[in-house]
Amino acid sequence: MAHNAVKNDSCIFNDHQLKTLWYRMVSTTDNKLVSLRMYQQCPRTQGCGTDRPVWLKGTHPTVADGIVSRKACVPNFTEEYKPCCRREIDIRVKNCGAYFVYQLNKTHICEEVYCSAKYPSLLRRPKLRGPKILKTAQGVEEFRFGCHIPYPAHDADVFFMVRWLFDGKPSPVAPMSQIYYVNGTSRVHYMKDIHMLPAAYHMNKHVSCSVQPFFYPQWSNPHGGKLWESNSYFAGIQFNPPVVRVEEKMQAVKVKVISTIPVLCKIPNADPSKCVVDFNLDLGEGNEVVAEECSLQLTRAHWRDRRKRATVSTKLLSVRDFVSDGTKNVSAVFQKLSAVQAPLFHQLQPPDIRVESSSDATAMCSCTGDPHCTPFDRKETFHMYSVGEFVLAKSTSRPFEVHMRTWKCNSRGASCICGVAAREGNDVILIDGCHSVGLKMKQMRVTTHVKSNSQLAAGTRIKRNKDGRIIEVFFTSGAYLKVLSNRRSLGVYLTVPSDDFENTAGICGVFNGNGSDDLTGSDGVKHRFERIPYVFTESWRIQKGHSLFDQLPPPEPSASTNNPAFCQCNRRTGNIDCRPENRQRNPVRKINRNKDITDEVNRKSRLRRSTTFTDTATDSDMTYNYDYGDLNATAVNVKWSSSAQMKAAIKLCTDAAKASSAFTPCEKSGLVNVQEIVDGCVDDMKITNGDKTYLDSVASTFDTICQEEILKDPKYYTAQPDEASDPTVTWGTTGTMGIPSFISNMCSTPCKNGTCVNGACVCDKNCVGDDCSVDTTKPPIAFGLTRSDACDIRTRPCRLVFLVMGNVADTPGLWCRVKERVNLGPFGGVLRMFRTKGHFQSYAEVSCEIPESPVHKGLKTSSTYQISVSSDGTTWSSDVTFVVYDSLCQICGADGTCTLKSRTCSINGKCYAAGEHNPVNRGSMCIPSLTASDWSST
Repeated sequence: MAHNAVKNDSCIFNDHQLKTLWYRMVSTTDNKLVSLRMYQQCPRTQGCGTDRPVWLKGTHPTVADGIVSRKACVPNFTEEYKPCCRREIDIRVKNCGAYFVYQLNKTHICEEVYCSAKYPSLLRRPKLRGPKILKTAQGVEEFRFGCHIPYPAHDADVFFMVRWLFDGKPSPVAPMSQIYYVNGTSRVHYMKDIHMLPAAYHMNKHVSCSVQPFFYPQWSNPHGGKLWESNSYFAGIQFNPPVVRVEEKMQAVKVKVISTIPVLCKIPNADPSKCVVDFNLDLGEGNEVVAEECSLQLTRAHWRDRRKRATVSTKLLSVRDFVSDGTKNVSAVFQKLSAVQAPLFHQLQPPDIRVESSSDATAMCSCTGDPHCTPFDRKETFHMYSVGEFVLAKSTSRPFEVHMRTWKCNSRGASCICGVAAREGNDVILIDGCHSVGLKMKQMRVTTHVKSNSQLAAGTRIKRNKDGRIIEVFFTSGAYLKVLSNRRSLGVYLTVPSDDFENTAGICGVFNGNGSDDLTGSDGVKHRFERIPYVFTESWRIQKGHSLFDQLPPPEPSASTNNPAFCQCNRRTGNIDCRPENRQRNPVRKINRNKDITDEVNRKSRLRRSTTFTDTATDSDMTYNYDYGDLNATAVNVKWSSSAQMKAAIKLCTDAAKASSAFTPCEKSGLVNVQEIVDGCVDDMKITNGDKTYLDSVASTFDTICQEEILKDPKYYTAQPDEASDPTVTWGTTGTMGIPSFISNMCSTPCKNGTCVNGACVCDKNCVGDDCSVDTTKPPIAFGLTRSDACDIRTRPCRLVFLVMGNVADTPGLWCRVKERVNLGPFGGVLRMFRTKGHFQSYAEVSCEIPESPVHKGLKTSSTYQISVSSDGTTWSSDVTFVVYDSLCQICGADGTCTLKSRTCSINGKCYAAGEHNPVNRGSMCIPSLTASDWSST
């Protein structure tokens, strides 16, 4: 009898009125009678269309079992049917081959209905587990995924069709394209790692399995129970974060490379540390982003079974490029993996890393001339006339600061910058001309020293132009300091990176894009803008003895760790370049023609720290007496003597600005406030009563500001073809964008008597030098010695002398002439002359080699030389006196006047101390009380 539950008004369906008979469970599909079987597991809520579906506890019998007794379960009337077998009903079951029949008894209440199904049903989806690592009998590791089917294992009359899916789709290649059947009491199907080959079809995808249940004997029936898909598991390479956002003002961002599949070598008992997958990062040619490492190695040892992942990492940093070019998507890809012994990874292409690089603002401050300063944000100049030491700028978030020294540079009370000290991390660099102090000074001579006790941090570079008028410091943070020497003053230009946004203080102001607070004092008080903000500038005066010139700051323990190398990872060109300076790419550095003197400065500073027995001028340049200024001085207020004088100054200053080789395009850009530059020059001339010396700095200031502003603006760059082979083009590019030629071809200093052509001055006739300022029709000018004291062979080698010079250039004909007067006793004397090679140190300094003197040879206790310099070997400067002496018995002045020390003897040109015996006759000794010029008998 077919079973058909009764429907009435009080119940949905019910078997409460069922007679105890044998029933066959059927349904009609396409007008055909289809056999059903009783549910063998707890049904879902509202299963079989009723509140309490009754199901078979146990298994269906085989044909051979005949009639068997079973229990039918009635679930509890709750939302989740717990317990699912609250009460049991006795029934009997028989397998008739093609179908089953059931001897059913009536249920207790109307809501209880015997539940049947055409196909087996899963109550929940299959469970994907793994990857689980196993080891074969041969000692080879493998992993596998398991597709676990949630169906009672005791029912052998069901089978399951299993298919492995990758991103929800079947694989297009064998063996994973096949359909697998699970039967009997098995409820799991496994996929091994070797089955995932070729990896291109199965890795970097979400793995899952689909399961469809069937009753026997329905193998050939195309329809089965509901198709269920398991949970998925991503098998492959991932990145965390999935989108890497880097900003120029940010620290490096850690990027994790995660493999959700273990690296297993297919060799017996492999060493976990030797199973390696090489990840080779390519960041393209633009160098917008650099990496802590370009190559990573993932090994078996990295696998963490509990977390199901292996992880290695690198850091990505947005390069400080000083170009305001917004946010860009950066190409960041790994090449195909190399892992010969781990075939699942070998030649696998990892996904691309999505990297967004954002540009941030940078700013420049300048102080030139008397000096007049232009702060970071407000592009108007103000003046400071005080003498002393001041904080030009400092970062409030990192160890970076710049101090400056000013001196009285004219009789009307104005000051000029004579020295700059810059500190980043534990590096302290001095660019100092204050040792040339004095109103009678004819030529400022600027020297560069490393004051800190160790070598400069890797990546910090010092450059100077050929004649030494320009000194530049490129810090690893991207901060850039340029110092330009004039006859009596220094012009200082400081560019800070985006790291310092909202984090600066000092004379240069607060870098935050708001010009109204640039004149914020050291006490936090915001001063109104005025042309001579005396109270503001005085607030940044440094207490005597506390500047970077006088003392080193406390060591910064984290400075070495905060200066890591970063790598340009360009696989296409083979450029894997790892250096600290890769963290910034200042286009000024790209077009810079100046000489790198970092190693030379490091070497001289190392020599100074290790010994004082040297002819260099280092020690005296750093130990001079400095005038710290009058703290009670009043503000300077000078007026023009006539309107004609003012008009003449305006014309001179305007013409000086127009002398820039890039004046026209820079003025046209609108990025340079020409009037502010001219006004600063006019004020310089007013305070100095028309001194034209300050005109030299006008074009340099114009060029520097123009270069800064143009290079920040991406609209001035032009696309650069990859195949460009012209070295000037390659040299003048930043990434793949070409720098405008009027900037890349700008001369480092204005050409005073010549024309700027492709970045170099072409001098007029009879003029030479980096800026064509040296007149070859006139001899060099020798102002004196850099070390004015006589040279003592006990403290110095006295084989090299440094002269302060003017009108001198680095020419092939640079020579020194050394004249020594030789005393011939009653026959008078002769003048002995030597010609030695001159060594150009800077526009203000030449060094001359000195031959071994009679003092060195023990023939005299002092010798006086006259030194002169020539640029062509024909026309010579005036003579400068240089004295060599032995301080054991002599006291000598710079003019050659010497006196014998007490308790010493000067015998036959050698010095002896009192009581010292004659080296060839022990019977005589130096007894000054008897005679100081000969041996005395004992």
